[in-house]
Amino acid sequence: MDDSTSDCQLNQSEVDYEFESNEVPEPLSIVDDQFVSKVGMTFTTLEDAEKFYRNYAKAAGFFTRVRSTNRKGN
Repeated sequence: MDDSTSDCQLNQSEVDYEFESNEVPEPLSIVDDQFVSKVGMTFTTLEDAEKFYRNYAKAAGFFTRVRSTNRKGN
């Protein structure tokens, strides 16, 4: 272990959820099926995809942000 992580500790009182590795935790919020993504979904435009995930995030209680990066040579 390197020095940058040697001072990290987790107190039991700070743990919100406990579950076995093969268990799936219950969702933190109930989201209407119309906002839940499904395998194979397609969107006509990038804006449509952004809108869908923005609505899902709002219903689930978190926020999304779209970011792009240009790299030399790509």
